[in-house]
Amino acid sequence: MLNLKIIVALLCFLICSPAWAFMPAAGMWGVDSEDNGLPGRGFQIEAENGTVVFTYFGYRADGSSVFYFAAGPIVNNTFTASLLDLRGGTSLGGPHQNASLLDPAGTVTIIFSSGKHGIISLPSEPQRAMSKRPFGYFDGHDGLLGTWLFTRIQGLTPYSQMKNLINNTGKSTDTGNGIVTTAALDFLCEYQISGELAGIVLCGDLAEVVGSSFYVLKYSGDRGEGVAAVQLSSSGDFSADQEMHALRISTKNGIETGLNDGTGESISVKSQLAPAQVSTQNLKRVVTDKPLSLEDVRTVEALKIWASKAQAIVQQVP
Repeated sequence: MLNLKIIVALLCFLICSPAWAFMPAAGMWGVDSEDNGLPGRGFQIEAENGTVVFTYFGYRADGSSVFYFAAGPIVNNTFTASLLDLRGGTSLGGPHQNASLLDPAGTVTIIFSSGKHGIISLPSEPQRAMSKRPFGYFDGHDGLLGTWLFTRIQGLTPYSQMKNLINNTGKSTDTGNGIVTTAALDFLCEYQISGELAGIVLCGDLAEVVGSSFYVLKYSGDRGEGVAAVQLSSSGDFSADQEMHALRISTKNGIETGLNDGTGESISVKSQLAPAQVSTQNLKRVVTDKPLSLEDVRTVEALKIWASKAQAIVQQVP
């Protein structure tokens, strides 16, 4: 269907090049050789703006459980910090009390080879391969279901498509493990399990016509990134590779994946309401514990005031 060797070459370059700086995927991680489906130890990694917070949960030599905490910058895809040992904090059901810091258990170093893989060095242990552990979505057709926003960047201009992958066809290509499509069968995705593109998700418009978009990406949870191309001619010529990002904005059950912190119903839901339902007669008062809404007069007025002040400030910037 597609000749994507050039795209794959760029994707390999992005993944393999040591000059490619990235942040590790947030979530649960573990040592690859210890991933046997049974209880064991693991790590929690969170990353924001060049800073990594690492939590180790495991066991002492006597079998009792222990956790260590480390935090610090990630430089050249490498994180190194002291494993802090804490004791005496708040117990379950007990009154609040601050924990005390003990002597560090040693140093942890992680060299990330991608957002989902790396090599970890722990005190008194050899280097071991580690990976992010999936727990909600697994590589395959069911893990791709949901509503996705695909954005490719041509030059400095973003172009987006929103696709609701709702249909599990029950069929697969000889290199994939299950094709999922939109209800209209006009867009499809499949995770590749063999061949040149193993470990990669391929997506694209079903009709191979001029202007069709195709995506080659890897994803973790609700986020993905890779490269995109646009079909330029009926003979199958493609545009130069373009950076692309994918965001799952809702699960297959329609549950939104974004920050749910009192921002109200989604725009798509609001847009379906009849005009009478969004009249000023039905405005509700916005308070700190209720959803924000641009249908509230006071919210709109506050927004206008802020915009005016901000514009005035920006206009004074030399």
